[in-house]
Amino acid sequence: MVGYRLVATDLDGTLLGVDKRPTKGVVDALRRASEQGAHIAIASGRMTCTQRDLIKEMGLDCSIISYNGSVVVQEDGSSVETDIDVDIMRDVIGYCYDHGRYVQTYYGDTILTDRDSPMLRSDMDSRSAEIRFGDLLKMDLSPAPKIVIIADPSETSGIIDDISAMHPSLSVTQSSAYVIEVMPKGVDKSHGLRMVCEHLGIDREDVIAFGDNKNDIAMIEWAGTGVAVANAVDELKDVADIVSKGEMSDGVQEILDKYFS
Repeated sequence: MVGYRLVATDLDGTLLGVDKRPTKGVVDALRRASEQGAHIAIASGRMTCTQRDLIKEMGLDCSIISYNGSVVVQEDGSSVETDIDVDIMRDVIGYCYDHGRYVQTYYGDTILTDRDSPMLRSDMDSRSAEIRFGDLLKMDLSPAPKIVIIADPSETSGIIDDISAMHPSLSVTQSSAYVIEVMPKGVDKSHGLRMVCEHLGIDREDVIAFGDNKNDIAMIEWAGTGVAVANAVDELKDVADIVSKGEMSDGVQEILDKYFS
């Protein structure tokens, strides 16, 4: 094989279209890359169970980087999880309650939140996971890989600043205009991708990575070749080596077709 030894891609807004499905063309392109010797890694803020279900549907053997790098599942099934301390979780949840923000966290394959919402029900994770409702501050919480906060796009910057000031040890990012994601210190998608590469013995220069949003920036910067799909936020395009002409799945397929013909 001439070219890249590992293809890493985000899901929402990158590999998946607005219907939350990959096109047949991009799945075929990933399979072709795999057949030519490249490893595949799916790197998303989503839960591990959601990614497993999607990977099974696509018929691919992949490494899984879930919760923005807090959980890494290698091709051989071995895994590593990095979690947020419960006391810190309670501080962040309390802040959200004080300001009337929607907040959710996780326990295994279960989403924990205090309220139902159309956004929650339409979310991909809710199709693969159980949902448990209740006052999070009254639950017997366990350390978790991620906290999600939903807010109006005009307010997300202030919330990120507040949480970062409360606990500078946390890694805080956005996966969309209204979704804030909170992870443990030092955790982002590049953290997970680095672990996958070390496990497989692959140099970063031999990695091509695809993304569309702010939570992809670290991964796109770390990879030997970072690709922003056409619909990506400007902050990601600014650090990418390549910006595709196509959006979402079409953009990923466009670049894969170039390197894995």
